[in-house]
Amino acid sequence: MKGERGLGVLLVTQTILVGGLALSFPFLAIYLHRDRGVAMGWVGAAISGMLLATSASQGLGGELSDLLGRKRVMVLAVWARALTVLVMAWAIHARWPLWALLPTHWVSSFLGHFYDPAARGWVADHYGTARRTEAYGKLRVAMNLGWAIGPAVGGALAERSYAGLFVATSAACAVCAMLVSWGLEGKAGTRHGESFAFGAVLKAGRDPRFLRFCLWGSLIAMVMSQLVASLSVHATRFMDLTERQVGLLFSLNGAMVVLIQGMVSRFWAGRPITAALAAGCLFYAAGYVWVGLATSMAGLALAVMVVSFGEITVSPGIHALAANLAPEGLKGRYIGFSGLTSQVGTAMGPLFGGLGLQYWSPAWSAGPWLAVSGAAIVASAGFRRFRRELAAGEEGLVVEAEARAAQPNYKSKEML
Repeated sequence: MKGERGLGVLLVTQTILVGGLALSFPFLAIYLHRDRGVAMGWVGAAISGMLLATSASQGLGGELSDLLGRKRVMVLAVWARALTVLVMAWAIHARWPLWALLPTHWVSSFLGHFYDPAARGWVADHYGTARRTEAYGKLRVAMNLGWAIGPAVGGALAERSYAGLFVATSAACAVCAMLVSWGLEGKAGTRHGESFAFGAVLKAGRDPRFLRFCLWGSLIAMVMSQLVASLSVHATRFMDLTERQVGLLFSLNGAMVVLIQGMVSRFWAGRPITAALAAGCLFYAAGYVWVGLATSMAGLALAVMVVSFGEITVSPGIHALAANLAPEGLKGRYIGFSGLTSQVGTAMGPLFGGLGLQYWSPAWSAGPWLAVSGAAIVASAGFRRFRRELAAGEEGLVVEAEARAAQPNYKSKEML
């Protein structure tokens, strides 16, 4: 019961946190490009720089959550983000030079992303291998409920004040910090008493099999990251859509996840996680081909719906498989390392996407999206091949010991 109550607190927190962040950050690329006159290649590089900085916080957050406890790391991370986002709001209002504004953004994201591996580690602590995909799927629903609301509101407010968006984001982060502080039970870390060492963050990479998993996860993360910055600029620059319409596209993506994540999770229950990951990558490939070929708001909306099927399938599976592959007592370290490598892939996405939008799209707007689709196909093949290396329990399939623990009256086929 405590685990279910704690998951409920995390779900509410995730909805408010992502909704608050989605009020402002999806429109930062448009602000830099339109209001500050920054070339799209440099915008992509700036966003990639931020994501590379936050990749380190994924590893550090996971390691610290093993040592200090999940709750303590989550609370500190969200308070830090609330304060730094408020500084960003002032920086935008006062039109700070870019050399001051962008590092502020990087620091805010770096500190805030300590939250993610700690939250995923909490889920891994409280749910067994066969239930983790379902639990991470619920977390994804909560995230996308916020994503469905935030951009639609932010798109309308962005036409009035970008700085105001970041003030609202700061307030949402503060609310989340209080929710976790008051509503989540705190426990000591799984390696309580050990001292922190920076080098320990990378020790999960010494596991060759886990490193191969992280390679494919990083590649599909690069594909997934095209949905925000690259798609928003493509839509406004090459399809003449407004910020409000872009916000509605993001909200459609969030609404899709909220409405059908449970159904998709039930479909994949009892099936290998790697099979779901391979299929999800193909949905991404098809969706981004459609993005490149779309010529209207309706066409782009259909493309986003296909991409959403990929997200619904891939995201919970990536988190569940990372937790399943991690040894007991090192869940935070392994989950953090997986987040670190995924974030590196996510960082490469806006960089390559921005360069493609600047140099390739003016001649052929579909070109960059076809290249992204090719990367998704390669990732799909990688996950299919990785399946050969996994045991049934690691694939999220119910094994005898776990079935007996979950159901006292469980009888195996042999017993029957």
